[in-house]
Amino acid sequence: MTTPVLEVKDLNTHYGKSHILQGINLTINRGNCLALLGRNGAGKTTTLRSIVNLTKPSSGTIKYFGKNLLNQPSYKIPSYGITLVPENRGILKTLTLEENLKIVSNKNDKDNWNIEKVLEIFPSLKSKYYNNCFDLSGGEQQMLSLARALMLNPKLILLDEPSQGLAPKIVLQIEKVLHKLLADNLSILLVEQNLKLAISLASHVSVIGKGITRWEGEKLDFVKNVDKHKEWISV
Repeated sequence: MTTPVLEVKDLNTHYGKSHILQGINLTINRGNCLALLGRNGAGKTTTLRSIVNLTKPSSGTIKYFGKNLLNQPSYKIPSYGITLVPENRGILKTLTLEENLKIVSNKNDKDNWNIEKVLEIFPSLKSKYYNNCFDLSGGEQQMLSLARALMLNPKLILLDEPSQGLAPKIVLQIEKVLHKLLADNLSILLVEQNLKLAISLASHVSVIGKGITRWEGEKLDFVKNVDKHKEWISV
C-alpha cells in the first residue's frame, strides 16, 4: 500500500480558549488534489496553518510520507517538501519581482524549479521581471506567489484561496498551470470558495464545518450528492 503524501487525523487547534479545530481528518495521495471546502469561519485556513505549525495544534496526528510533523518548527517544514501559499500571497511588495524570486533561487539547478522554469509557465511575469511588486496586478502577484512556492521544489502545496479577487481570465490561466503541476505528480491541498475551480482540480473533497470534518470522499461522489452538503458549503 502506498504511503499517503499527507495524513491528518483528529487534529485539534485552539486560539487562546477558543477551540477552532475540533477533529479534522484528511488524506492526500501523490499527484492528487484534495479540495477543502466549507463556509467562512469553518476552519479551513486554520487547518492549513496548523499543518505547517504556523498555528500550533493542540493535539492530533499530522504525517507527511509517514513522518510525524506535529510540533515540528514551522521554518523546517518547507525543507521537507511542503509549501504554503497563503491567502494574502506572502510576496514582499517592497521588492521587485526579480528580487522576490532570487530570494528562493536554487542557482538554476536544471533538475529543480528555478527562475527560468517558473517564467516559462508564467510568461506574463517576464515583462514585469524588474518591476516593483506594488506595480503588479492581483493576478500577477498570485502567479509570483505560486512561482516562489515552486522554487522551493515542493511535493505538496497548500493553496489558500488562489482565485480570490481575480478576473475570470486570470483564474483560467492559474487553473491551467495547476492542472499541469498535478499531471507532473505534485500534490495539492486546496482551500477555495470558487466551487467550479475546486471541482475542476480536485480528485477528492473534504467538507468541514465548525472545525469538524463532516465528509471526505471522491469528487464524483461529492458532485452526485452536493445538495447533502449545502449546510456546510457555499454553493
